[in-house]
Amino acid sequence: MKQFFNFCAVAVFIFTVLCSCAGNPPKDERELAEKAFADAEIGKDCDREDYLAAEELLRQAREEINNKNYDKAKELFNAVKEKSDAIAKYYREHPDECMKKDNGNANGEDDGTIKEENVDSTDAADPSVDPKNPDMDFQVVHFEYNQYTVLEEDLPKIDLMAQWMMNFPERVVRIEGHADERGSNDYNLSLGEKRALEVKNKLIQAGIDGERIKIVSYGEELPVDPASNEEAWFKNRRAEFKREN
Repeated sequence: MKQFFNFCAVAVFIFTVLCSCAGNPPKDERELAEKAFADAEIGKDCDREDYLAAEELLRQAREEINNKNYDKAKELFNAVKEKSDAIAKYYREHPDECMKKDNGNANGEDDGTIKEENVDSTDAADPSVDPKNPDMDFQVVHFEYNQYTVLEEDLPKIDLMAQWMMNFPERVVRIEGHADERGSNDYNLSLGEKRALEVKNKLIQAGIDGERIKIVSYGEELPVDPASNEEAWFKNRRAEFKREN
């Protein structure tokens, strides 16, 4: 009888260990996939189809995490990393080709410069948004919930910032990434960093030297609106430009 109880105890222990291992979220795979996907951002216009495929795989992986299907999530995160690494590698090996795709317009023209048309003509007379003004006000870039892709309507803000930095090549800026209050502190710090990095990559694509751009994440620590509603959360999901010198 004693041997039987010992056998049962061992069986329960093994079953517990196996369940514990099977029930752990793929944290390492997720971190590697998220980082690889963020790095692939710089080449998304060069290999748009694969980038969108990687983005969809990442969405599915996050959904599987929420559903606690960790084995499937691990498989998807690995696929995201593989595809994202391939996009980043292609960009590194074909930078000239990719930059042409990024900068080309509907007429096929590409002079490598940022077009003044990105800034409204009425704004050009306003010194607060004049890129030739050293004291220009820096605009805030916003994001959708749980995302770090810049909103289409906010892209001109980054173009304006790039123009300002080209006009003042000695200046260094810091991009601060923020998140709303939902989610854990660690996750929001990571998300804030990805948002800052997203904006930095946009500036680099526009021709700004990456050495002139610092990034930092404050996660949910510095909300501009402390309320707990959709309007406040949208304001707090942001990236801000600050002068370093």
